[in-house]
Parts: sequence; C-alpha cells; structure tokens
Amino acid sequence: MKRMVPTNILIIRLSSMGDVILTTHLVRNLSYSYPNSRIDFITAKLFTEIYKFNPHLTNLYEYDKNWDNTEIRKFKKNILESRDNEKYDLIIDLQRRLRSCQLRRGLGKKIVKVRKNRLNKISLVYFKKNISKIVKQIPEIYFDTISEYNIKDDGKGLELWLPKDKGNYLPFSKNIVNNDKISIAIAPGAYHTTKRWLPEKFAELTKVLKKQYNTEIVIIGGISDVDITRKIIDLSGEDIIDKSSSDSIISTSEIIDKCNILITNDTGLMHIAAARQVPVVAIFGSTVKEFGFTPFRVNHVVVDKDIPCRPCTHIGRNTCPKGHFNCMNLISVDDVLNAVNSILKNNSNE
Repeated sequence: MKRMVPTNILIIRLSSMGDVILTTHLVRNLSYSYPNSRIDFITAKLFTEIYKFNPHLTNLYEYDKNWDNTEIRKFKKNILESRDNEKYDLIIDLQRRLRSCQLRRGLGKKIVKVRKNRLNKISLVYFKKNISKIVKQIPEIYFDTISEYNIKDDGKGLELWLPKDKGNYLPFSKNIVNNDKISIAIAPGAYHTTKRWLPEKFAELTKVLKKQYNTEIVIIGGISDVDITRKIIDLSGEDIIDKSSSDSIISTSEIIDKCNILITNDTGLMHIAAARQVPVVAIFGSTVKEFGFTPFRVNHVVVDKDIPCRPCTHIGRNTCPKGHFNCMNLISVDDVLNAVNSILKNNSNE
C-alpha cells in the first residue's frame, strides 16, 4: 500500500545543540523527497541558530524550557491559528520526552517517535555489552522514524547553513596544499567533566603541533569553557588565537569552517564540524562510539582507550566513579597527534 504524501510536517527536537544538528540530515531528505510539503520545526531558543539560515524549513518555532503549562497551551494555540486550525499530517518527535509529548498533543493527525534504544544503553553502561546487532549513528536512527514512507537516504551528511551560503550549501574546501599553513581548531570544553581530556595534555599538544607543523591554533568554546581555555593558553605558552567565550553558534561555526581540522571532546562542536565537512579528531572518555554520536559522514578519527569500565554513562559524569579517570588519563598526546597525522595523510591522498 502506497503511503499518502504528508503535505504538512512538524519535527520536534528541543535540545541539545549536538542532537539538533543531527536532525538536519532528516530534514534535508524530507525536503528533497517532498518538495511541495511544508516542514516546520520546534526547538529550544538556545538552538534556533542551527536552523536560522536553513532553506529546507517553512517555519522555525522557538520553545522556552521555562514555560509553564499555560504558556505551552498558548504556544500551541498560536501555531494552530497560524495554520487556520489545520492539524499537521505528520509529527516527528525526535525528543520523546514529557515536554515534546505536551507539545505534539493535539497538533497532528499522525505521530511517529524516535526509537530511544534505552535497553542497549543500559546494557552498555551496566554490563558493557552491545546488544544491538547493527550500530547505527543518531542521524540514521532519526531517519528510521520515517521508514514507512520509503524515502531514500541521499547518502550525504549534516548541514549547518551560514549566511555566506546564500542558497547553495558548499562548505569550505578543506584540501590542504603542502605549502599552505594548516589551521587547527581545538575545542577542550564539555558540559560533563568525564568528557573532557586534560587541559595539561591539550597544552602539550599545541606545543607539538606548533613545532611539527608550524600550525595556526584557534581555541574555541562557550562562555562556560573560559576557565579551561585560559588554562590551556597559559600552560602552553604558545601563540594561540582565543575565540572562546562565544555565545553564538553561527560565529563559532564560521571559525570552525575556516579551519582544516577540529580536535574536540565528544561535544556538539564535533557535529558542527561534521556539518561543515571539517575533518574531526574526536576524543572520547566516559562515552563510547556505540551510542551513535560519532562524527557523521565526515573524515574523522575517534581517539579512545578500551578499558573495562567504559562506558560509565551515556551522557557524561561530573567525576570518575572509579576515581582513576583512566578513560582520559591514558590518552596520550601522541595518540591524538597520530590521529591528526592520519587525517592529514588521508587528505593528501584525496
């Protein structure tokens, strides 16, 4: 039986930054498959920049996590009134939490929800066993929500449109010519401590990169990362371009877009780089690749250590439950440098 084409689609993903960026693969494929359909998106106000310049959406709605039930009802009423009280043909809930349930209720005729794979997460964290037969990345899991519509995956990656793109998504070419100066961005922050490689090792890495490649180093991060970035700059004693303390996703994306490589912890900035096709060296500590959050369809290397207590969490912790923090302590500067060398070698062979 052939499925009726949905002409009005609403997608919900409220947080976090990385998760919202990971939805862009689905949005593009829906837009290409249903060019005459309206696609709207609800996300938290903090993350609306991710879709600010994306041409695949019709409307982008800002949600405030501090709203009470009355304000949520008003928000939904305004959406319906803007549509002459016509409900959406299809709602895709990629959050699948209480708030997304509140938001979608009464707005759509048909609802599909992301599969959370909670049992596999529990198995990985508590028993260190991956019970999934196939390890899928999060964009692929999001894409599976519309499997019944038989939409073909275009095989491309993520998107984060910048003002300069102006209708054509052509991320800056990252081919490195031998005579060109290499520019490397470093993102040392992360919300949870167990997802952060040590500042002392980042500082040592900058020294080695400067000596080996005479590279330009740009350090990036949000306002909460200032203490970490300043510590790295002070410890390194090197000439580092400080672009941390940013409160803009777009401005940080523009910085990453001008770099040849991003070295980062397992954070949302990793997915920004993937969306702009900037090669990534991703340092994983308490989390593991099997959760599906590795850089999507971009040249990348994950640096991690296979130790018995990993993963201890699927989102990160404030402290190491074992006290030794070996998941990060055992990752050496040489491990990360080898990953950088691997990317540069792959790039030169392209």
